[in-house]
Amino acid sequence: MPASEAVVLPETARPNKYRIKLHPDLTNFTFQGEQSVDIQVLEPTSSIVLNAIDLTIDKATIHAMGISLTTYSVNFDKAAETATLQFEDTIQPGEARLEMAFSGELNDKLIGFYRSEYTSQDGETRYLATTQFEATDARRAFPCWDEPAKKAIFEVTLVFADEYQAVSNTPAVEETVPGTGLKSIRFAETPVMSTYLLAFVVGNLTSIEERASGGTLVGVWTTPGKENQANFALDTSVKLLGYFNEYFGIPYPLAKLDHIAIPDFAAGAMENWGAVTYRETALLVDPDNSSAGTRQRVAEVIAHEMAHMWFGDLVTMEWWDDLWLNESFASWMGNKAVDWLFPEWEMWTQFVNMDTNRALSLDGLK
Repeated sequence: MPASEAVVLPETARPNKYRIKLHPDLTNFTFQGEQSVDIQVLEPTSSIVLNAIDLTIDKATIHAMGISLTTYSVNFDKAAETATLQFEDTIQPGEARLEMAFSGELNDKLIGFYRSEYTSQDGETRYLATTQFEATDARRAFPCWDEPAKKAIFEVTLVFADEYQAVSNTPAVEETVPGTGLKSIRFAETPVMSTYLLAFVVGNLTSIEERASGGTLVGVWTTPGKENQANFALDTSVKLLGYFNEYFGIPYPLAKLDHIAIPDFAAGAMENWGAVTYRETALLVDPDNSSAGTRQRVAEVIAHEMAHMWFGDLVTMEWWDDLWLNESFASWMGNKAVDWLFPEWEMWTQFVNMDTNRALSLDGLK
């Protein structure tokens, strides 16, 4: 919807950097969080309004110009999906640090920070915690300025049971033991990016990896037992990364690029920068049983999401009413890349039949 018709946050403050620590509990399906956000206060104000839904914010403190103020009230507007942090005094323009503790549910809605259920190799029901933030569901995982133009740097730390592994947008840079049976992993800072592109996954995960020609570490992550279905995706991704680097003339800017197969996933895939999440059928290829059509579908989805690493992630639309351009170009670019890698599939013939005719049919509805 146009920004004029949507709930737009007031321009009283903007985020510069989030330091987020999250502790998901895969037994009780809850999570605890705390964060410190470097912000720029743009005009005198006694309140900070940011996006939050289905979260509990215990309290918030702002540190600015040598003084610290704690909230005397936190007011939620469920319809607007906002939280207003009300302080006792006026905060003057300038740099400030906003600290808060919060908690939420690992929901079963396939949005925000949610739980994904699957059956393990030994027939047991298992869960992993994962994210889906596009378009406006980062606010379900942490209070934030959840608008595409409100870009910031993110430094994520995840605390979880030590039987699990974790993946996020950037490589892990520090691992500690915060308590018995627990593991804490801090990930490297992200580039400046939109909230909806942040991602983190915690669970029983395994991966295969290969280093691409430019030095980027490419990985494909699955639940245990499905590693043999990841080879086609890994080989395709490594080759396409070289193609995109050369075509765009801008090297892929992150240290790694992971593709993660999620058992419960609403979309086909999501272009989280450096940590692309997929429905399993859109990433995994059984070398013995998958059809040629499956291989083509997987290659198309991977190419589409990888095109987004530049067109959508590096450069992002200002508001959601231009999302169509982001997606349509990624689809066109994905076809172009797959045609380069698999010319025998004659992708452009299919593009006319599928995409062009579908667009003309939709236009015809008018």
